[in-house]
Order: sequence, then structure tokens, then C-alpha cells
Amino acid sequence: MMKRFSAFLLAICLSVSFPGIASACDENQTGTYMAQILFGDSALSHESDEKVKMLLNALYMCSMQSDGAGQEKLDFLKGKRIGIIPSLPNLNIKGAYLSECSHNRWEYEYAADKTIQSNRRKLLQKTVNKVFDFGFIDNWFGSDSGKCNSFAAFLYYSHILCDYLADDPANTEVLFKKYTVPAYAGQAHIPLNRDKPSFTEEEKKCTESFAKFSLLDNQGRCGAAFANICSDIMPPANSRQQNGNIEPSGWNQGKYSGIGNSEPLYLYHRCHLIAHQLAGEDGEINLITGTRYLNIEGMKTFEDKVARYVSETSNHVLYRATPVFMGDNQVASGVQLEAYSVEDAGKGICFNVYCYNVQPGIHINYTNGNNWVSDTTFENEDMIPFATPNASESNPDLIFEMNRHLAVIFDDQKNSDNYMTMMNEITAVADQARAAGNSGETRAKYYMKLKEYEYEYFKVLKKNVPLLLKKEDFFKSAFKP
Repeated sequence: MMKRFSAFLLAICLSVSFPGIASACDENQTGTYMAQILFGDSALSHESDEKVKMLLNALYMCSMQSDGAGQEKLDFLKGKRIGIIPSLPNLNIKGAYLSECSHNRWEYEYAADKTIQSNRRKLLQKTVNKVFDFGFIDNWFGSDSGKCNSFAAFLYYSHILCDYLADDPANTEVLFKKYTVPAYAGQAHIPLNRDKPSFTEEEKKCTESFAKFSLLDNQGRCGAAFANICSDIMPPANSRQQNGNIEPSGWNQGKYSGIGNSEPLYLYHRCHLIAHQLAGEDGEINLITGTRYLNIEGMKTFEDKVARYVSETSNHVLYRATPVFMGDNQVASGVQLEAYSVEDAGKGICFNVYCYNVQPGIHINYTNGNNWVSDTTFENEDMIPFATPNASESNPDLIFEMNRHLAVIFDDQKNSDNYMTMMNEITAVADQARAAGNSGETRAKYYMKLKEYEYEYFKVLKKNVPLLLKKEDFFKSAFKP
């Protein structure tokens, strides 16, 4: 706990030092993820919908508001005639108590000020009713039962999930060449072009070894590195050169405890575009500022695969590593890796992947390499945990609570294939998440596993909830197909 507490204190210090740094609650992140949970792939078509804005503003006042902020959102809601709305002082809490008041169980009583907590919860309930019209009583007084209450609770818990994800989706979405790379969602790499590289037919016939590196551009950034790997250019063991004096573009090292696979975690590596074991180049033309996660979880798997193949066959492998810099950013958003084994026409090695230059739990400013803690949720005892062993009514986790309210919202669809599919997929994620940390993993490894399961759970909701909502009359009346 002391290590996590230290990270929490670091986040507070950074939030004072750098304007715009997100605390536990990030409104933009919540808006993006919430729209996807409600509308799936059609989320963008609803981003300007007034009813969506009502729900998000009320969710903000219930779950994110603190320290006197939010008057404009309150004024917006008043303009929608939601009913009797408390003044801002009767909703306001201090930021230091936000987790306990608004990130616990929906029914949890915040002992320091039960009235304010109740006001916040009822505002969300009444807004939900105004949007979906569950009835006059719910609109004016709120409801502690039924679909109106459970949908409000569903929004509330979904926001907590967004905080657990702790990454701004827009920060990792990338457009380059002909590719549209989606936001990072828990996987270190994704295939591009159905995993098929874009080498020319002439290149695919080349059996001469080479390694070519781009010159640094006028901003000191690396370009693409291209090689035809074979044993004759692979370096001998223990030949790696010292490169500690090289600082690639955007090099702004950070050090964090407890949220990576080393202790302490040094955020950045001098990341080889073409691994040393493949071509032996350790100079600045082959080094970018890359996270440990990019280097170890992302690129190394593919580098080792190529190295083993060449060692076992003595065949050639075309290999290209392209750092992806958006605009004038000093730090690459990711690296595209392409490879193709020549002599067997791609049967041994053939891939085209994008590896994300991210570190779960850390926010990276790709413009200049600045970085800070983005996740203050891990082991935060004031928050309901994402997953806990033997979850129950007396020992709930977020998944358990969400299941309770999903059952109410979709009561009429409990026997449908869609609902049962969703619950089976949720159970599979929950079983893995609740078992994580029980196999002697380091605390850092447990953190990384939990991140993966949080994203998996989000993807299950994003895939299934919109399908079920489309069949609910209350939802269809508010959001026409």
C-alpha cells in the first residue's frame, strides 16, 4: 500500500505542477467511453445529441463534480426542466473526498454528508427519467428501484470503469498511411492490413542481406528502418554498444513504482527500431523514445520470432520498422513492424502489426515526452474494486454490482441469446480478473493483468449493451434508430 500511496501523492504533485493533468476523473475520457458503451460503433453519430449531453452532465454532477466546478452543467440541466435541482453548494464536495463519495457502491452512504450525496444521486436519477420518461414521480423525486434507478446506477458504475481504464482514447488513436489505428484497448499490438506486409513483389524475391536506416529529420526524429535479416548481419553475442549518452527525440525520463514490470519502473527505453539481435545497430538512427511496455510487451515478441526463425533456417527475412509520429510530435505514437520470410514466400514469417507506445497507468504527452500518473485507482480503498475474490452482496466488486443492475434493466430479455451471451462473456472476464494476483505475481504484474481484464470487460459491454438497449422501449423512445 505504501508504494501505491506514493504513486498517489506523485499524481497529486504533478496535477499541481502541470495544467490540464487528469485526476482520477477525466470528463473527456468518460464521455468517449460512455458513448461507446451505450451506442457501440454508432457512438459518433450521437455525440451532439442533447439527451446524451443531459445524461453526461448529470453523470458529471453525480460522479465527477468537486471544488465548486460544474455551474454551467447545472444551468444546462435546469434549462431542460428536469425538476427541482439543488444549488451548486448543495451538490459540491471537496476533491479529496470524491472517491469515497462517488466511486463506491451506488447505495453507499457518505457519512461526512449524506444529504449532498443523496442530492447528487437523485439528480442523476431524475435526469435519466427525464430522458427516458419512466414517470412523473421518478422525474420529480427520483427512484430507488426499477429501471430508472438501475440505469442511473449503470451510468454511475460505467463511469467508475472509465476511471479504471485511466487512458484518454483520443490520445492513442492514429491515422497514418492508409491505416486507421483504434485507441489502445489493453492489447500491446494489433494487426494491420489483415496482418499482411506491404513489401513489393521485387523486394519479396531479394536474397541479399542489408540494413538501411533513415537519417534523422530536422527535428532529430528517426525514420523507417529497413533490412533483409540473415545470419550474416546478425551480431555476435555480447556485442551491444553502450548508448546511455544518446537521448532520442522526446526523451524525458520518468520513474514510477509499482505499475510496470520492473521495480522501480523507468518509463522510457532507448528502443531499437530494428532490434540489436537482428542487425547490431545501436546508434541514434535506430533509437526512439519508447516505453518499456512498447519494447517488452509490444515489439520483443516479434523480434524474437524473427531471430529464432533465421537462426533455425538461415533464410532471409524482410523487416521494416516505421516509427509513427503524429505532426510535429517528438515521441512516436507507436511503431509499425512488417516482416516476410523470403525463401519460403512468407510461410515461416509474415506479419504487419502496430505496436502502441503506451504505458498503462501513465499519461504521455507525445508532443514533448512529458509524462505523469494517470491512474490513481489501483488499490484505492475508497473505491469499489474492479474485481475481488469471492465477490458477493457483502463483498461486492464493480462487476458484481453492474450485473445486479443489468439484470433489472434487461429483465424482459434475460432469456434472450444476446443477454445470455453477454453474461457468459462477463463471467469469463470476471473469473480471470478475480483470480488475478493469486499466483504469486509481483504487484506490478498483477496491475498489468488487471488492466487487460478491465479493457476486456469494457469491450464486452461495448459489444453487447447497445444490442440489448435497441430492444428496450424506453431506450428506443429516446434514441430513434
